[in-house]
Amino acid sequence: MLNVQDIINLTRELVAIPSESSDPVATPATVEAGVLAVLVALCDRAGLAWHTQEALPGRHNFVVRLPNPGKPRVVILAHQDTVSGRGMAAPFAAELRDGRISGRGSCDDKGPLAAALIAIIAAHRGGRSLACDLVFAATVDEECTMAGAVRLAKELAGWDLCIGLEPTNLRLIHAHKGAYRFLVTTRGVAAHSSEPAKGKNAIHLMLPVLADLQRFGQELALAIDPDLGSATLAITQLAAGTSPNIIPDQCTAMVDIRLLPDMDPDAIGGAVLALVGGRAEVQEVYQGWGIRTELANPLIRRWQEILQDEGHSPEPTVAAFATDCAKLAHKGPCIVWGPGNIAQAHKPDEYIEIKQLEAAGRMLFRFLTGD
Repeated sequence: MLNVQDIINLTRELVAIPSESSDPVATPATVEAGVLAVLVALCDRAGLAWHTQEALPGRHNFVVRLPNPGKPRVVILAHQDTVSGRGMAAPFAAELRDGRISGRGSCDDKGPLAAALIAIIAAHRGGRSLACDLVFAATVDEECTMAGAVRLAKELAGWDLCIGLEPTNLRLIHAHKGAYRFLVTTRGVAAHSSEPAKGKNAIHLMLPVLADLQRFGQELALAIDPDLGSATLAITQLAAGTSPNIIPDQCTAMVDIRLLPDMDPDAIGGAVLALVGGRAEVQEVYQGWGIRTELANPLIRRWQEILQDEGHSPEPTVAAFATDCAKLAHKGPCIVWGPGNIAQAHKPDEYIEIKQLEAAGRMLFRFLTGD
């Protein structure tokens, strides 16, 4: 049977392990290695066969396969990495108080990961045949490049339903935006700031490029999706200069575009290159399609029945954020679901409620066992 305390314990153990994939405070270069070790040890104790996939040098997806030929093929997906804990007072304390577990990754995505793996172990230990042919995967680098999902997609032939675990407040998400993220760099000539004419200011070169990109964002926003709204463009980082008395010879901006599901990231990249022209260098950082899954799927209907039976809304919704499903939806239908609130993800006070972890574990157990 499912033991909620096991979910709580595993969530806290995982949160206590730094696995920041960007701007780390305390994470070693191997990033997810500590999380991977815990997952391996847990599955070894439970008698679950597992394997790993190297997605990036020294960084491995964790995969559990529970075959059941003839049953619907289901993939349950979570990620091992988190965003940075910078700015948090105690990002890895994994404090349990007032019905919550606090810390970096508690809701995004270690609580959902823990709920799923404990539910899988409980179903396996019960000795019953699962209601599906199951793959569970915990990927790497979801917060940056989604390289783990790309690697996973190469191994799997397809599925009847993939459930991407993210903090959705236990709401079923059937569509989310895609993304195209890139760096743009202008290069000038350094000079003493007392004689600026002897140099070429990279910031001045960047300003018209950014203005054109903002206008491009306004054009993208003209396309409206009835559920997701419009595409967006945001300039999220800007860096230039090494000293207040030196004309900067380089300026770099990070630009993040969120796409509607029918927008081709390659086409958007081509439009960016044409717009920037020879004025600056463009380096793609990440691209991923948006997703939109049709709801006429018996596994999704079963999921909605469980939600309703457990007192949660079965109505589907959408999200502006992207997930690993952006790299997987071409292989089969995907939905996004999980405990925790996205409003807490990436925040200095990130937490997840115990009651949501409990509900998630119970619903996943029912789905897996056919109860």
